[in-house]
Amino acid sequence: MKIKTLSILIILTGILLLPVLTFAADDTVTINVNVSLSAIIEVTPDTITFNQVAPGIVTFPTSKGFTITNVGSTNFTQIYVSLDVWQTGEEDSSPLGTGVASDYYAGGFVVIKNETDLAGGAGTNNWRFAGRQEWNLTKLPTYFTPDTWTVSWGYFGNSSRQYFWDLRNGTDGTCNQTGTSLRIKEWDVNGSSAAYDLGSDIQTGSFTAASGEEWGINTFSAGPLDGYCVATHQSCERIFIYQWDQTSNFPTCSDAWYLYNDPTKLKPNEQFDFNITVWVPKGIPAGTTSSSTLTITAS
Repeated sequence: MKIKTLSILIILTGILLLPVLTFAADDTVTINVNVSLSAIIEVTPDTITFNQVAPGIVTFPTSKGFTITNVGSTNFTQIYVSLDVWQTGEEDSSPLGTGVASDYYAGGFVVIKNETDLAGGAGTNNWRFAGRQEWNLTKLPTYFTPDTWTVSWGYFGNSSRQYFWDLRNGTDGTCNQTGTSLRIKEWDVNGSSAAYDLGSDIQTGSFTAASGEEWGINTFSAGPLDGYCVATHQSCERIFIYQWDQTSNFPTCSDAWYLYNDPTKLKPNEQFDFNITVWVPKGIPAGTTSSSTLTITAS
């Protein structure tokens, strides 16, 4: 009997694991960043519009909020604002009597409120004109008799009241030198005109002559101009009433305040808010006024 045999070959496959050799190495790199000095602020929004503003009313338009952000790399301690209404190119001639709204510049109606108590003085928590320019009437009102030295007169109006001012020139015939005198009195009380009696309720400013400047400075301790700086032009044709301007546009004025004045500083990436609205006095013609530029400066 032949016996066959079956050979079975079983091949087992597998993975041969060999030890893996690894190497680790590290080192360090020192990173230094020096940030350059950069003084930049960003104001938002960059445009405001007030529509259908009724002149000479107590209720004025809803205020617009602004945010100043320090987007630079240095601290700011003080912030102030200035208007170019007084400069050539913006209301550099009288708009009175033209009947044309565009002869008036929007900046002259702007009032700003500082709600932070950082400014101090009359501007704190009150709406104050950024820069209101008033012009000589030229025509003599029937209720006003000027004295010998009176050379110009006009109205100053806020949102509801009208005041009458008169300007007497200085010793050299201009209104920015020694001897200049600016007086003001409320004229329109609750809609009724009253005679401009020089003997009662007249507020007279304290005048500081300008040396080599175009404007002289008047300050008041009472009345509608209390706490304002009131610049009188050498030509005697106009006065400029402002609160927040700290530029060299005008001689030094003790009543000029900062919008922000904080020794703790506005640090990079911090914000400061303020509000703006407009007061349109009586006697402004209907239509769209010319645009103005409000410059905000941080230092």
